[in-house]
Amino acid sequence: MSISVTCPECGYRFSVRDEYAGRRGKCPQCGGVFRAETSDAAVDEFPAIAVNGGSRPRRNGASAAAPTFANVASSSPALDVHAVGGAATTSVASAYAARQRTSGLPGWGWLAIGVMLLVAGGAIGGAWALAPDPLEIKKIVKERSAKADKAVQKFEKEVFNKLDDADEKLPDVESKINELARGKTIDEDVIPGVVKVFNVLGGVTRGHGTGWILNDQHWVATNHHVVEGCESLYVMTADGEKHDIEGVIADKKEWDLAILKPTKLIEGAKPLKIAPNDGSYLPNAGDKVWAIGNPATHMFTVTRGIIVRRVTQKQLISEASQMDTAFYTDPERDIMWIEHDARIFPGNSGGPLLDEHFRVIGVNTLGIMVLLEREIERAIEDARKKNGDKRGPRVTPTFSLASNSMYILELMELHKDGRVQPFSSISDGR
Repeated sequence: MSISVTCPECGYRFSVRDEYAGRRGKCPQCGGVFRAETSDAAVDEFPAIAVNGGSRPRRNGASAAAPTFANVASSSPALDVHAVGGAATTSVASAYAARQRTSGLPGWGWLAIGVMLLVAGGAIGGAWALAPDPLEIKKIVKERSAKADKAVQKFEKEVFNKLDDADEKLPDVESKINELARGKTIDEDVIPGVVKVFNVLGGVTRGHGTGWILNDQHWVATNHHVVEGCESLYVMTADGEKHDIEGVIADKKEWDLAILKPTKLIEGAKPLKIAPNDGSYLPNAGDKVWAIGNPATHMFTVTRGIIVRRVTQKQLISEASQMDTAFYTDPERDIMWIEHDARIFPGNSGGPLLDEHFRVIGVNTLGIMVLLEREIERAIEDARKKNGDKRGPRVTPTFSLASNSMYILELMELHKDGRVQPFSSISDGR
């Protein structure tokens, strides 16, 4: 059932369901708010009418008769056309218009909805068609998980291996720390790496010099002139033990250097550390040095001095008139020398020259005497009177020469295969 109400503001009359009677509502015409009160009999339906009672053409040209107020009255007993007159006409038209507004979407609206549904359905279907197979996804995830597990296991294995290596190296590290903390001494850290070299010819020792241990294989470095012309060689350590030399690994007359190989490792020997040849260290004038050797009948002596200068062979040749030996006039010895004032004597040849950290920076070769010409003449005259011969004076050496340790490092690199040559090859100075 419905009731007919009239808007008090604009006079627009329309019908609402009877359940809204007495409630406040809004006019659909002007938007005014008022309380719904019954003003006419209830109207359930309003047929389509033409208010002027005429006819309207169809699309095909035929005409159709429109319902009259009488027909409305007869089909709707709740409406009295004669009673309400013109107001009935307005009420019927308004009710019909309201019903048209709420009767549903037009055809084009339903068409638009249909198109949208088709598009949405196509998008969903396409997405489903393009979506990967769930089984394939599961397979890929499983494979990648397996690869990740293998990578983690490999990483863990590497970490554990490194930890094991660290545990194995820890005692060595602790030993090195203790060694550094203890402080080095020549007796404990240098002398065990120095030997006395004996040159044997015809079963007789014809001379000796000094050598030192180069590496863990106990190669022995010395001067070329110490071993030159030998038939065999042997060395003696500070404890008095003798050790035979198997042969020669390297020999270079121009540098006055040789490397020997013992028949077996020398018990108790300690390789000496060599200053790096990477440019990080360069001997400078004024640096303190130590010279270790075996002069004459003395064993494993130590002298101390400073570096006087670095000097080339060409400089020595130019100063030959002031020297006491022809050794310096040899142009083949085109090397850099370290001149120092740590005293050395015959027998020191081939011994190590050490810096303050006990690293080998050079190989001692011989001492030199520098005198003024008048002093030389006076010394010669005094010697003649005393000795009755023409021998020159015996004067304590003023300076000493050592070849730079970089040459022994280079010689080691050239002969790193350790191939042994016979003693006869030394005389050639290859």
